[in-house]
Amino acid sequence: MRNSITFPRWRRQGGFALLGVMLSLVIISLVSAAAIRAGELKAQLTAGSLQGDILKLIRTGVNDYTMENYPALQLDQPVNVNGVTLAPGASDGQSLSPSIENLIAMGKLSAGTRPIAQLNGGRYRVQLTKIPTGCAGTACNVTGVVYIDQPLRRPGSTDISGVHIGAIIGAVGGDAMFTPPGSGANLVAVNGATLPNPLGNIEGVVGAHVGFGASAFGRFLIVNDPRDPFFQGNLTLRQNLSIGGRSTFAGPVTVNNTIDTTGTVNVNNCIKLQPDGRGGFSCLDPNDLPTGWAGGVRAKDVVASGSMLNTDTPGGWSLASGGKWTAITQDAAEAVVQTSGRIAANRIIPTGMYAPGSACSEPGAVGRSSTGPTGVMCSSSIWTPLATVASAGGSCPVNGQGAVDGNGLQLYCFNGVWNLMFDFLPPANPGGPCNTEGALGYVIPVIGAGAQANVCRSNPTGGGLRWFRIQDVTTHLTFVTAYEVQHGAVVAKPSCTAATGQTSTPIPMLLPKVESSSDGGFARFTIDQGGSWLVQLTNGTGGALAASPAASAILQIYCNVL
Repeated sequence: MRNSITFPRWRRQGGFALLGVMLSLVIISLVSAAAIRAGELKAQLTAGSLQGDILKLIRTGVNDYTMENYPALQLDQPVNVNGVTLAPGASDGQSLSPSIENLIAMGKLSAGTRPIAQLNGGRYRVQLTKIPTGCAGTACNVTGVVYIDQPLRRPGSTDISGVHIGAIIGAVGGDAMFTPPGSGANLVAVNGATLPNPLGNIEGVVGAHVGFGASAFGRFLIVNDPRDPFFQGNLTLRQNLSIGGRSTFAGPVTVNNTIDTTGTVNVNNCIKLQPDGRGGFSCLDPNDLPTGWAGGVRAKDVVASGSMLNTDTPGGWSLASGGKWTAITQDAAEAVVQTSGRIAANRIIPTGMYAPGSACSEPGAVGRSSTGPTGVMCSSSIWTPLATVASAGGSCPVNGQGAVDGNGLQLYCFNGVWNLMFDFLPPANPGGPCNTEGALGYVIPVIGAGAQANVCRSNPTGGGLRWFRIQDVTTHLTFVTAYEVQHGAVVAKPSCTAATGQTSTPIPMLLPKVESSSDGGFARFTIDQGGSWLVQLTNGTGGALAASPAASAILQIYCNVL
């Protein structure tokens, strides 16, 4: 005898309504049980409960899989566990849908776990998805369902097997999901949560909810985590932190307190601080020291912005200190190297002053002269002046000899008198004022190109003494070119250049070549037209001069520099 029970159509999916549906399944089970022998009922309840236990174990394995591979699932990256690699995607055997065989190989399920459900021959399937729709990366939650891909029917009937489903829900607990009568499109949980039915609109499909939100995942610091875990609070250890192996930090490390170590501090093998107190810099070995030297620092260069001191008594050192010391100190003007002993070098400036011509014993030594502000060098056992010090106007022994005065100005011996080199090589600025007519001065327009000579002379047009370039004043007129011209010819003016402070004017000069006049008058001149000249060859009445074939003259052009 078959009992018929009609489920009410759902108008809402609140927790109490769903709980009522769950209880309805139990009622169905009880009513159905009236037509089932007691032994058969017990067998169905036992089978459903066992099926629920297996579903619960698979749910746990999938949750472990999701937790371990959460970053890869969020970022659509391949999942690699225990040598098993799943490509990103939602197809069977891909990262969002691992198979039972995949989970066994990854160690998430026990070996021998059957992928086929015993009640209906359906296969256990996993479907994970990222929510909310359109999310990207670490903003995604990963949720889903483990389900049996065949509905549960009463034996020999198309009706939902309420006994089996009720037993499975009881075994799985609050994560259990199923498609109730009249609403086969969604898997529904006791609390009202729904997921689309992977099999379409089919009643009697059972499963278990899996996955969790990114906020829950954010409570953990995970290996290979691609996100910022926002671990913002303090991390306190009750006891000391001891790391037995090697630690590697790929980024900068900031320590706000003392660092104590019993080993060597090694920075890229170029800075080494050893427990024995030695230090190596510039990629040098701290132990690369001369025999007998204790050493503290081994470096290519030592650069300091202050002073440097090497002494046996650092706490009480002064310039009057005894013992051995070397100091490099600085004041506002210069740095001073001082020592309590000798300085050995190929070049040295000894303390004290030495008379030129007196004996010396260290060839190459350089010192200060006792006779003036100059230096002396020990050469051939004689302190030899590095420079002769004299005064302008004083007598000198050898013409052509050089010297300096007390201000460091260069002197030159000429006609037995020391003269300032400035008087022999005065700087000149063409066009600028000068003092001594006939004096020569020099200008260097381009370094390395040699000097240009100038002469101090009066300007024929007035204005006082000025410097003139010699090439401009050997004659006021510098020839440019010449043309044969006729009456009415137009000739362009040349470009006459001059130095700053000077003027240069183009000058035309006409010389007769072939000409004849009807009235005995001859006139040869040009009319200035700005950039050119108009040539005029006329007779006494202003007519053009005659000749065969035409009257002509030679036009010579000059530049006049003043």
